[in-house]
Amino acid sequence: MKIFWRLVGFEYKKILYKKSVIIVLALAVITTAVSVWGTLLGNYYIEGEVFESNYDAMVKDRSYARALSGREIDSKLIMETVEAYSKIPKKDRYYDTPEYQAFARKYSEIYGIVRPIYNSESRRFNMEDFQLLTGEQAAGFYAERHSRQVQALEETGMSGKAKEKLIALDEQIKTPFTYSYTDGYTRFFTLMYTVGLMAAFVMAICIAPIFSGEYSSGADQLILASKHGKNMLITAKLFTGFTLASAICLVLTAINYILTILTFGSDGLNSQLQLYYPMSPYPLTMGQTALLFSVCVFFACLMTAAITMLLSAKFKSAYGVIIITTLILIVPMFINVSYDRIWLYNLLHLLPSGMMEFGSVTSPVQYELSGVIVKPYVFLPLFAAVAGILVTPFAYRSFKTHQIV
Repeated sequence: MKIFWRLVGFEYKKILYKKSVIIVLALAVITTAVSVWGTLLGNYYIEGEVFESNYDAMVKDRSYARALSGREIDSKLIMETVEAYSKIPKKDRYYDTPEYQAFARKYSEIYGIVRPIYNSESRRFNMEDFQLLTGEQAAGFYAERHSRQVQALEETGMSGKAKEKLIALDEQIKTPFTYSYTDGYTRFFTLMYTVGLMAAFVMAICIAPIFSGEYSSGADQLILASKHGKNMLITAKLFTGFTLASAICLVLTAINYILTILTFGSDGLNSQLQLYYPMSPYPLTMGQTALLFSVCVFFACLMTAAITMLLSAKFKSAYGVIIITTLILIVPMFINVSYDRIWLYNLLHLLPSGMMEFGSVTSPVQYELSGVIVKPYVFLPLFAAVAGILVTPFAYRSFKTHQIV
């Protein structure tokens, strides 16, 4: 076993002693940190003059939100919000008006939760419509949400059994929602897609030469002729690739989480997911969602690592490996498939970059296999783990049996 760990240490040294790798890793850490604070940079302008800095705006909005935390989003709070918004005069940029700043801004989070429920495909429910919302409509907010939920599920290509299961899940959600400030978690959700893609790309750069580098240097002949070359050393390379990919993903995720919570606040850990995604049918908290999302991104990175090492074992150039891995990560981002083509929709989201989308992890579209219905945030990491396990032996065998020139 000592020999195995020595070989792993040797593989790590080969990777981490490269200046290019250290630079890429450092840039990934810096970019993740800057991304967290990106929205706080600069100022907000009204009529060409600085009104407030983005940081001051965040602090002010956070104080407003915390003042409302703990209140139920019932007809009373909704109508308070309507009354505050009713004071705003008609204007293209209503949030630049003194009336918005004085009366409505403190209720902006409630407005953001309520308004999407009344949106439809044929007509956008805008601020002027919200100003005319009646008490009767406010009292029927949750009935309207449920009706929209049923309608949305009917438009998918899921089976009746899957639709019934989702309706049952939706009925477990506590209503009325209890409001809480959640910007720390919503910012984390927003950034995780970028963090996941960055982790996968950085990981690909680091481990692309793990096999192909031996071909280009001619060391493959010595490795495969050595005592441990055809077994232990290949296993050590694979172990190094997976552990390095894990470390990169976990470190960037941790930086994202810690900095967002320290910057925006830790409030909302046990708050309902519906405060961020009002139409979600899942009875999850923000904290649970953050954990499940992170798990999906983590396993997507491991699957990417397995694919990268297979390509590395096949190709004689690390550049070719990086290019193909990058295409696998980026190309699906430009493909959009609607719910009605459910098999293609689900297939697209089984690709690594698809698994890193918040919308994929919390999608109402279920995975159905032989009558078994699985939630996406359960199926996606399981699929990635199985795919990685299945791909790894091919990488092992490809390097072990390749023709030495």
